[in-house]
Amino acid sequence: MTEKVRFERRDDLVMPLHMLASAEDLGEWYASGLLWSLEHGERDLSIACFDAKRTYGFNGNRTAQVVLRMVTDVLYAHPEAESLTILCGDDKSWEDYNFWWNALYAEFKPGNPFF
Repeated sequence: MTEKVRFERRDDLVMPLHMLASAEDLGEWYASGLLWSLEHGERDLSIACFDAKRTYGFNGNRTAQVVLRMVTDVLYAHPEAESLTILCGDDKSWEDYNFWWNALYAEFKPGNPFF
């Protein structure tokens, strides 16, 4: 499943205009969007992530961890999904999401004594 996921750093992403109360709410919002896409025949999925602290006031590390777990749960439950692209709209989201992807899903964790 993890081989279906890739990351892209993009400066041209439009930040969503919605209010959410927690990192879990954001994760559920992403997961529901992925499920909607799958129900409508899409197989190449994507989400757009931004600096959680600046955008929502959430802790960025925690948000990345929660979101990644929720969207990968969707992939595990729906093997018909062919890919998931995680688009990062700024350097902070790129850093947070890549760190937690490697911490949670990478087989080899180079240079980090905590993993």
